[in-house]
Amino acid sequence: MYQQLRTLWVAPLLLTPIYSPSSQADTQLAPLMVSATRSEQVNPLIPASIQVIDRQQIERSAANNLLQLLNGQSGIQISSLVGDGSQAVVDMRGFGPTAGANTLILVDGRRLNNSGDRANPDLNSIDLRRVERIEIVQGSAGTLFGNQAVGGMINIITRVPEKLSGQVSAGVGSDHHTNLHLGIGNQLDNGLSYNLSAQQKKSDNYREQNEIERTDLNLRADYRHRLGKLFLEQQWIDDEQENPGSLFAEELAADRRQSAAPYDGDYSNTESSVSRLGVSQDLNDQWSLEGELTYRKNEREFQNSFRTFPGSPATQDRTVKSFNPRLIGSLSLPTGDALITAGADLERTDYELRTSFGPQILDQSIDAIYLQLLAPVNEETTLTLGYRHARVDNQIETGSGSDRLDDRVDAASAGLNYTPNKQLRLFLRADENYRFATVDEHTNVVFGQPVGIDNQTGRSYESGIEWQQGQLTTQLLVYRLDLEQEISFDASGFVNTNLEETRRRGASLEAQWQVTEQLSLDGSLSYTDPEITDGPFKGNRIPMVASRSAKLAGHWQFTSAWNLFMEGVFSSERVVSGDFNNTLETLPGYGVLNTGSHFRTGPWHASLRIDNLLDKQYANSAAAGFDSTFTQRVGYFPAPERNFWMTVNYLIE
Repeated sequence: MYQQLRTLWVAPLLLTPIYSPSSQADTQLAPLMVSATRSEQVNPLIPASIQVIDRQQIERSAANNLLQLLNGQSGIQISSLVGDGSQAVVDMRGFGPTAGANTLILVDGRRLNNSGDRANPDLNSIDLRRVERIEIVQGSAGTLFGNQAVGGMINIITRVPEKLSGQVSAGVGSDHHTNLHLGIGNQLDNGLSYNLSAQQKKSDNYREQNEIERTDLNLRADYRHRLGKLFLEQQWIDDEQENPGSLFAEELAADRRQSAAPYDGDYSNTESSVSRLGVSQDLNDQWSLEGELTYRKNEREFQNSFRTFPGSPATQDRTVKSFNPRLIGSLSLPTGDALITAGADLERTDYELRTSFGPQILDQSIDAIYLQLLAPVNEETTLTLGYRHARVDNQIETGSGSDRLDDRVDAASAGLNYTPNKQLRLFLRADENYRFATVDEHTNVVFGQPVGIDNQTGRSYESGIEWQQGQLTTQLLVYRLDLEQEISFDASGFVNTNLEETRRRGASLEAQWQVTEQLSLDGSLSYTDPEITDGPFKGNRIPMVASRSAKLAGHWQFTSAWNLFMEGVFSSERVVSGDFNNTLETLPGYGVLNTGSHFRTGPWHASLRIDNLLDKQYANSAAAGFDSTFTQRVGYFPAPERNFWMTVNYLIE
């Protein structure tokens, strides 16, 4: 009966609008998804927009990193400090500088975000060669995923080998970029499968004082048996980077590639490891048990300088342990079988930062329980209800003493999904969300003393319509997100602050059209209105959020082996990071053209990607800062001009 339940939630392919029509023509099988229910289900009918980027789309985009792949996707804005993906932040629903703590990034359900401190998720830890698909859930997911799933969440699903195969890959690119990759995987007759890969990347990058060298090792082993499976995951990363800092306008005009003298010697060297053990076990025909135990450790040495005073070597160590059990099963109702997901998220973080300003030490525990019900109302309508209770306990020590900061929060959600026929879907959803303040938000950045930041709470409302007619698929999504005590950073006073009330209203429209068997087009247009609605900054815009963004892309499949891809990505102007008064010059809007091609013959794969084809000079990120006279200025992070990546893969099957 449980297996029957898995096939009950079959929806039209329009549920996943980022699937191109050409992809739909290749297969009519509805894809598996895990992000909607935290378990594998076939197109669960939840009241939300779920976009899926599949393996075919990843390959034909010729993307070298996650930044290139996600840039311009509907509802997503990306800020990048150096342009290679290593210091990039994914923003959903318009959070700007704090997007890394309000957009949840997962790999096979494992968090990349940090609950204890503000360090952004390491997007370059994701090797696209290992990715099977990417699931993007637009809007708040506070009841199912909890802390930091405020604007949306992205779940990267890695590949599982089906037979003995190997891969050797070499890539070169602009600014002495090199990438070497080796991988091997197999699925044995006894139920055991494994996937082992190693990668090394080196680059001078676009600017001076910006060399990187990175080594990644990944191991995944699965054992499938009659009633479930076990898996073991291990990852090691050694990442060394030089940091070029920002440029003032006159420096940018003189030489976009330079690094200003105060940043000489700035660097970040990080060693990371992740160990994870997971289980999926059928208990009977209706119920199954799933869970993961994760241990993550990061050790970092770095130096960050300011224009007004030089930096000095510092250390940052973080250990995160988590346990995530859940029960998934069915409940018989008069209208049909309902899907129930009940679980707990338990996390422990030990964090220690030591700089010339003194220590920041955190001992944090976050415990949460949640429940989600997905139930049919009738043949056309499904109802979703959710609830979560979470508690955070913080023991913080600084150079000025210690403090204990604890809190509890409840979140609930409700939504309806209506599918009257195979061509049309409508949904409506309300979801409560929250974000716990981190140790570097609880304490003053410069002086280290606790300042009593409140935890952030909010409510999200959204509705959408998806429609498919022949070879045309469209989606319209509108939303409103109201937050209380939004956590942010005021650069004018070097202080963390709570914005009393903020509001985001927006809409996105996207469409895909299969023009011919060989040619497909897709495009999106997004509008975001992020406003501070109470407090001293009332009426001002949230920094680093573009009010309008758009993308237009085309894909031409010359033959079954060769394709050409081209996209234009556009963004309107933005208030610079930290400028809550909205008084400094804004970051100008931009439009760039990217292209790529992928070719396959036998075991050989080759791809070429050219970004910023028209060689536009622009900055993707900017922040309020101070010069040597303590005058407030705007510091820009110039994006690379025309640049390319070329990769050749040899597959052994």
